[in-house]
Amino acid sequence: MSASTILVIEDSSYLADSLIDMLEMHNYNTLYSANGTDGVTIALEQHPDLILLDIRLPDINGYEVYRQIRATAWGTTANIVVLTASESIENIANNIDLPLSDVMFKPDWSMQQLADIIAKKLALPVTPPPLVEYEQ
Repeated sequence: MSASTILVIEDSSYLADSLIDMLEMHNYNTLYSANGTDGVTIALEQHPDLILLDIRLPDINGYEVYRQIRATAWGTTANIVVLTASESIENIANNIDLPLSDVMFKPDWSMQQLADIIAKKLALPVTPPPLVEYEQ
């Protein structure tokens, strides 16, 4: 079985790098976009197994990315997890039709919690990342 592919749509390069590092430690293939327009294009061309979507993006916001992806035949069933630091539950509920379990409020989650949610969304067994031994 080939590794699942996850698209990260996140404008913070620091957070995106951390997410990609964590995903690769869990043996996922990764795709990345720092803006919504390119994120939609990548999603519709590559059909990733899961999308990690920030709401606040520099061009179109995550709500519009979500709507554009969902408007396609493939996108109606795409796995999407929203990452947000500044949106209220009410605003999210008014703009997208995701269950709250698929919304992660930054910084109230750990990388391991996110890895567990991803594994659950992809119906994979939840396993910790491999231990990395450092030489001193």
